[in-house]
Amino acid sequence: MNPWEIEDSGISEESVIQNGNRMFCGNGFMGYRGTVDEADKSSMTGLIVNGIYDRQGDKWREPVNFPNPLFIQLSFEGQPLTLKSDSLNSHVQKLNFRYGIFSRKTLWNCNGAELTVESERFLSMSEKNILCLRYKITSNKDITLGIIQKIDEEVYDANGPHFKIEKKSDVGEGKCGEILMCRTLEKQLPFAVARISDFCSDTITLKAAVPQIITVYAAVFTNLDENNSPMAPVPVEQFASISVLQAEKAGWETLLQNHKKAWDKIWEDGDVVIEGDEEARLAQKNLRYSLYHLQSIAPRGRKALSIPARGLSAQTYKGAVFWDTELFIFPYFLYTQPELACEFIEYRIKTLEGAKRKAAAYGYEGAFYAWESQEDGDDACSDYNVTDVFTKRPVRTYFRDKQIHINAAIVYCICQYVEVTGDTLILQEGGLEVIFECAKFYISRCIYMPLKDRYEVHDVIGPDEYHERVNNNAYTNKMILFTLQKAVEFAEQQTETSPSPASHSFTKYIPLAKDICKKLYIPSPNAQGLIPQFDSYFDMEDCSLETVRSRLLDPKEYWGGANGVASHTQIIKQADTIVMLNLFDKDYDSAVLNANYDYYNPRTEHGSSLSACMYGMVACKTGRLKDAEEFYKKTSCVDISGNSKQWAGLIYIGGTHPAAQGGSWMMVVYGFCGFSIRENKIQIKQNLPAAWKKVSFTAMVGKEKYQVNVTREGYELCRK
Repeated sequence: MNPWEIEDSGISEESVIQNGNRMFCGNGFMGYRGTVDEADKSSMTGLIVNGIYDRQGDKWREPVNFPNPLFIQLSFEGQPLTLKSDSLNSHVQKLNFRYGIFSRKTLWNCNGAELTVESERFLSMSEKNILCLRYKITSNKDITLGIIQKIDEEVYDANGPHFKIEKKSDVGEGKCGEILMCRTLEKQLPFAVARISDFCSDTITLKAAVPQIITVYAAVFTNLDENNSPMAPVPVEQFASISVLQAEKAGWETLLQNHKKAWDKIWEDGDVVIEGDEEARLAQKNLRYSLYHLQSIAPRGRKALSIPARGLSAQTYKGAVFWDTELFIFPYFLYTQPELACEFIEYRIKTLEGAKRKAAAYGYEGAFYAWESQEDGDDACSDYNVTDVFTKRPVRTYFRDKQIHINAAIVYCICQYVEVTGDTLILQEGGLEVIFECAKFYISRCIYMPLKDRYEVHDVIGPDEYHERVNNNAYTNKMILFTLQKAVEFAEQQTETSPSPASHSFTKYIPLAKDICKKLYIPSPNAQGLIPQFDSYFDMEDCSLETVRSRLLDPKEYWGGANGVASHTQIIKQADTIVMLNLFDKDYDSAVLNANYDYYNPRTEHGSSLSACMYGMVACKTGRLKDAEEFYKKTSCVDISGNSKQWAGLIYIGGTHPAAQGGSWMMVVYGFCGFSIRENKIQIKQNLPAAWKKVSFTAMVGKEKYQVNVTREGYELCRK
């Protein structure tokens, strides 16, 4: 077993789509789905650049799928050679996830001649705008083939088209290649795609056992890239032409070595090493695969970008940024590459005005962040996110209206960053304003109940989306309390020193914020130690997961909403109260953690990839090591196995799962190693699986970088 490689030989439609996700390559600027070189839009080919969106008519806004510059199609006697061809003998494709290199080997039988295609491609981690492909063709007999090489402009779109081609031109210097100058439809954003090939003919005559090697260099540029100065912008087609010509001059080997060096640098601090037996080695492979995907989509090439819920793997979920980034993805980068973690906060600062617009639209003060956030912070989430499988009519959902806990996740993230890094500059550069504006929204959203002399929070949706428009969701209320406490703390600190404009604007809210902090209702444990997920939760039908599943009339039915099979029961979609107990475990004793874990776990469908890691971390904290190991397998195998939920009603929700990938890291570091920062000091409470001998990882705390080595017997901290 190659510890840094996965492979698959599936050629079914389902396998092609799954491998597009599983064998994804990316460099943070852009991502390319793991499809073969001759794949067209029917295989959901995808080249997505981070932060570029478009809307077609009244359809959903989504990421722009760029023209594919690496398309190569062979044919024999006029018939295209594809994975669907009757002449196909065998096929295997691989992903080396140490270096982000996709490869394939495919054999066809062409009238007795065995034709083999082997190719490799990578998206350069050292030159973010560059893609490279090496394509090798061999036959055991003399043969003549047709070949098409082009920038394939016929792209897959869920809700497209999203661009128009304004001009096609030669790449320059007499080279065999082309440039497409394009523009998005909604915002008229210019971008260019260029390619050069060292083989120019439309036919290939092969001699027996003599390979033909074709090398393709491609470049993608937008006018938003860092290297394009807004003061003196250079036409994007000029950048693309210059870059692709430079790539060709550098050559495949040089570009590949530079790409590998960049990945080696990433793994110096980004790797986690698990030592042990065969089971530990499998856990290691799954974790590294997860970390590879996170690094492949971490924003590079432009400032103030974040990570969408499906990364750069698809147009699913409109390419939007959710709370996933702050609570599930951010921690890995916080401790390994805090400069990238800071970009996530910068993104929220940049999109604050969109959050203010949303709050005002609902009649509230402050900022209400988008549930599905795109480049300007306006909410891409539709009022109708699910289609009824029976009537085929869209179903009204309330995700954008009622999932107000998104604000608190952002505040929690900012506070974590300041605590761990000691960098308070981010507060002065907009972080404080984000915290205060989120707090203002919550202040205007809380309801005072005079007969109870307390504040409550009504009509919300917690992390469990199957139960909509509930009152006093425990997680939401607890996170609101955290937000208000931090806002007051920061405001008073600023007042004592040199007040910023942001803190000055919050001053008048301090007395009310303090009153809410004192009187906000936080559901507390009952006599059995159980915390109700929301008001009247325990009054709902208490039945088994199997019972609810048996009520499905169609496997694609949505379980939540007004008529979902789970909406009137205690069955929940994903961790909810358990998220609260995980984040605020110090506020509850072990009896409460145990009681709620035992109660909610059998009632959780785990229909979201965000769920397993939260249960897994609480399992670690309550000594349920076997459960924790199973949850780790579930969260770390979501993408490497391809076994994940693909549909919500009739809406395709496939793609990679960055939150589960971040959850894999959290389970190992926070869960099994028991790593935490308490009073500015590293603490370890290890609980390693029996098959694991040692775990080693990097943690940057303050200005220090530590190598943390954890065994079952103890741990050591070494400055790197």
